[in-house]
Amino acid sequence: MSTADPARWARVSAEFDRIVELEGDAREAALALLAEEEAALAAEVRALIAADAQSDGLLEHREETLAPIAADQRPELGGGWRVIEAIGRGGMGEVWLAESLGGGVGHRAAVKLLKRGMDSDALLERFLQERRILARLSHPAIAGMLDAGITPDGRPFLAMEFIRGEPITAYARRAGLGLTARIRLLAEVADAVDHAHRQLVVHRDLKPGNVLVDEEGKPHLLDFGIAKVLGEDTDQLVVTATGVRVLSPAYAAPEQVRGEDVSVAADVYGLGVLLYELLTGRLPHQRSGRVERLAQEISEERALRPSSAVSEAARAQAVPWARRLAGDLDTILLKAIHPEAERRYASAAALADDLRRYLSGRPIHARPDRGWYRFGKFLSRHRLATVVTGASLVLLLGTLGWSLGQARTAHSEALAARALLRQQALAMAQVEARSATLARALDELAGIDARGSPVARARAWLRVATALADAGQVDSARRALAVSREQAGANPDPVLERAQDQLESRLARR
Repeated sequence: MSTADPARWARVSAEFDRIVELEGDAREAALALLAEEEAALAAEVRALIAADAQSDGLLEHREETLAPIAADQRPELGGGWRVIEAIGRGGMGEVWLAESLGGGVGHRAAVKLLKRGMDSDALLERFLQERRILARLSHPAIAGMLDAGITPDGRPFLAMEFIRGEPITAYARRAGLGLTARIRLLAEVADAVDHAHRQLVVHRDLKPGNVLVDEEGKPHLLDFGIAKVLGEDTDQLVVTATGVRVLSPAYAAPEQVRGEDVSVAADVYGLGVLLYELLTGRLPHQRSGRVERLAQEISEERALRPSSAVSEAARAQAVPWARRLAGDLDTILLKAIHPEAERRYASAAALADDLRRYLSGRPIHARPDRGWYRFGKFLSRHRLATVVTGASLVLLLGTLGWSLGQARTAHSEALAARALLRQQALAMAQVEARSATLARALDELAGIDARGSPVARARAWLRVATALADAGQVDSARRALAVSREQAGANPDPVLERAQDQLESRLARR
């Protein structure tokens, strides 16, 4: 095959992108079917996959594993860059490790360069589009563009920040990350994606190979080669010469596969698939990867709840946090990967916010905000106070039940029993009133956002302390009062302080 045949390279590249995402038997089956259609094409794709397996992709390398290349094959970049070695080759491009010679201080970069003979108008325009997009972005978790130019032989290049890291899923496995660490890592990636969205850029290719984690555990978002700018009609740039759309089948949103207009919802979907894979060890869907079957497959997809997915796979690979997936995490993930774009999170920031709300024990927005749900979240954050209060109420109600039982069996003291019943009924009414007051105070406290004013939280804790005092729970009331004073901190309020002092005097007399 001649490298001067752009249409041929485009077809090889499209088949490579489709099949490389598959694993094991699915990949072999796809190659076998392709070989039946065109043996030479299948052989070329198989060779590219083998090369990719040796190099782990375009920008996914540890520096110490990069294979040296003969000096006479290295391109000349000019502009003060010295090429060191190749770190990746694809159907249409090459990536080289290079060092800046400017200023006397060497700065390493990953230089993306079109192959000779691949400078068709469509590919050049896609390359320039990536350059324009990278120029918009500035975020610590996005590999930034350091330079751009034209080589002496007329090929455009992009010099990007070189990231020494590994794909996010591989890093999580190797580092043995727990559930909380994996969620935090994905939330950081969502922050980077949200930055791109606020610059009107949709990535469109979120997958493990494009999210590298460095040695310090920091994620980096790479490869905006098929990204688009919202409001610009550039979809033709991701269609190959054979009419096949450039995408990663396993991670593409349904609307991408159908060729529909793509919004930030596509990246929310990709983030959801990444998180699903991080937490369950598998993808939410089993797609064959064949372009002609993808549209039908996504129309029939029904993603398993993550908690159900890990239960099914428990025999093959145990997931330590399997039980913790049920509930909020199931809800978050299924919302993120909903097949209908309008029913996903409205933004990557909204997804990151719900993940952090889950980690802090606060109610998530993906779930209907019912009172009992909020109250349950409050109980999980304040176990000691609620256990003490609950135990006291149970004791009071138990005493009441014993008294009523005694009254029913004391036939010889009917009049006394009636009086006792009236007395206990009054006590029950008082207990219910106090319980209702305490519940309202707790619900009010649970409803105050963590960013609410300290005085508001201090007042809410004071009302909880007063309700506990009314219920006779002196020790619990004193602890709640102490929290109220602590919340007020350096924000004195005369009315609040007087109320706190009055309650403290009242508790001192108990």
